[in-house]
Amino acid sequence: MPCSGGRAPDEKAGGRHRDGAARQVGEVPAQGAEGRSNGSIARELFVSEAAVLKHVGAILQKLDLPVDGESHRRVLAVLAYLRG
Repeated sequence: MPCSGGRAPDEKAGGRHRDGAARQVGEVPAQGAEGRSNGSIARELFVSEAAVLKHVGAILQKLDLPVDGESHRRVLAVLAYLRG
């Protein structure tokens, strides 16, 4: 929905914000697969650690990984990422 100025609220001039956000969406699982911590990923992408936690949580939910205390969900998510 356009706001005053004719742009969508989450868009900056030239679409740079959207391009950066798209890059970050792909970078979070890639960096997680490299064993990086949430804090390290946040610093690399210039976002808050809470943003990384939210994104990781969304990935885990989307993959419908078990919450049973027997499985390490982040490892299972990395394996899913690596399998493509």
